[in-house]
Amino acid sequence: MAIPTIRGWFTSTSSAPRATTDDRRFRTPEILEIRRGPRWHATIETELPGVPLHTVAPEFGEAGWSRARDCIVDVLAELSTVSASPELKDLGVLNESTPFRQPGLTWQDALEALVLRRVDRFKDQLRPVIDDFDTKLARLLKLLRSTKQPDAQLVHGDVTAGNIMVDEQLRPVTVLDFGLLTMAGDPAYDAASAGTMFSLWSPDLRAIEADFDAVLTDRFGYPPELLLMYRAIHLLLISNAHDDDPYDRDAAVPLAAEFFNSNEVIR
Repeated sequence: MAIPTIRGWFTSTSSAPRATTDDRRFRTPEILEIRRGPRWHATIETELPGVPLHTVAPEFGEAGWSRARDCIVDVLAELSTVSASPELKDLGVLNESTPFRQPGLTWQDALEALVLRRVDRFKDQLRPVIDDFDTKLARLLKLLRSTKQPDAQLVHGDVTAGNIMVDEQLRPVTVLDFGLLTMAGDPAYDAASAGTMFSLWSPDLRAIEADFDAVLTDRFGYPPELLLMYRAIHLLLISNAHDDDPYDRDAAVPLAAEFFNSNEVIR
């Protein structure tokens, strides 16, 4: 991802989201300075308020958990109102340097192409653990191609409890970490992935996703099948998102395999 593109996105305030809670604006990153080194670039950014939601959210099923879930849903609602800017359309995703949404490509075409690039790169890890992988992948992409072309809106791509900063009442005050999978596309993608990413390694993950999906369908009208399709795509994309990174983070291939081997949408 080019540094000028990052600066253009993170210093633009004209389309900053507004928080739904008490009509308050939540903050987003702003780069003040970029310091370039021989191997890495460092950014100097505005200090932002709040504490990470995941450090104060109750566990799933405990009293108050729904407030944490609703905090994320409120963020999703506001992000979905942000139209794709020229800077957003120039962003690459994951470790790619070229724009995700090349001129003339539909959202579905761009997302399918990204999935195929990732699968081609990591197929040797995915095929051994996902039953009948190629058939399931073909069905998944057929479902994607059959969806309605959405307006080009902001897709954060990594809406997690670690990327939302909250106040004492679990109200969102800051949203962080745009860039990993930030795209111009369908906000339903963010909604689908948020339930999964809330507690990715939890043994209650499927129940958490179902709880999110019920709220998302009721509030936004997203069909459950659409959420499941985008969730499957997201799990494919992030299954190796951190391979070869300097932090040696674990791959999520087993999580993708568990989902694909048990989900009726792509059987």
